[in-house]
Amino acid sequence: MKLNMKKALLAIALASAVSSAQAATISLTSGDFPYDLGANPIDTNIYSVTHDVESFFDVFTFSLTSASDTISSAVSLLFPGLGGGGSSYEINNGTLSLFSDPDGDGIGGVNTQIATANFGDSTGILAYNNAAAGSYYWAVAGDAVGSNGGVYLYSANTAAVVPEPETYAMMLAGLGLIGFIGRRRLAKGASEMFPQGGSGLNFA
Repeated sequence: MKLNMKKALLAIALASAVSSAQAATISLTSGDFPYDLGANPIDTNIYSVTHDVESFFDVFTFSLTSASDTISSAVSLLFPGLGGGGSSYEINNGTLSLFSDPDGDGIGGVNTQIATANFGDSTGILAYNNAAAGSYYWAVAGDAVGSNGGVYLYSANTAAVVPEPETYAMMLAGLGLIGFIGRRRLAKGASEMFPQGGSGLNFA
């Protein structure tokens, strides 16, 4: 009986954790851009973006306060039309791109495209590692060609860069070398002060 009760409580706890971890959906339209994701965005949201029949170029701005890895994704939602007609919602030629924005003014000024990926009814994923601190934006572009336009889902995330194990090994080796040099200098200074070794200090 106690075992079943523990299993039930564990199931409730897991269900609560999963439901609280689920992302919220934020609905956007063409009038909501540029959309600011803020500094070091850690995505807890999925953005559902709807466009009328048109070509579009949506900009999600963000900034990094330290070197970070970034990842974003987009996918078009394809809704078939009624009675065998054309699609009611569809996006063609979808692209997802990352731009550096040195001026921090979005698409204004001089910006550099860093990476790009395609998307459609299959998900496009764009990952870029070790982006320097600064201002950036993700651009989602395409053609909404369904009879009612197009809809896509977008999400993005960043995470501060964590040094690889090899980096830690190099850092530790460097610290060890600095410690070794410092220890030799300290020993040399003591031997000059006490040439007969009368200090009683042991630096071996």
